[in-house]
Amino acid sequence: MLKFALALGITFEWLFGASVFSVQSFAYAALRTLCATLLAWMVLESMRALFLGAMSLDDTPPRVRRNSGAR
Repeated sequence: MLKFALALGITFEWLFGASVFSVQSFAYAALRTLCATLLAWMVLESMRALFLGAMSLDDTPPRVRRNSGAR
């Protein structure tokens, strides 16, 4: 998931980031890319956890008792 988050973070900076004209603006661009990457990673991992949690639920119907009396 980290490699997809890194690609999303870099893409975010390319689309919405300002041009880099100095060393300071390069540092801010790198920091924005890192923050976007971490945010994308958290979103992807939480979606994965929710999916795996949903897939772990038992989908078999409950057994229907034929006799309601106790043995």
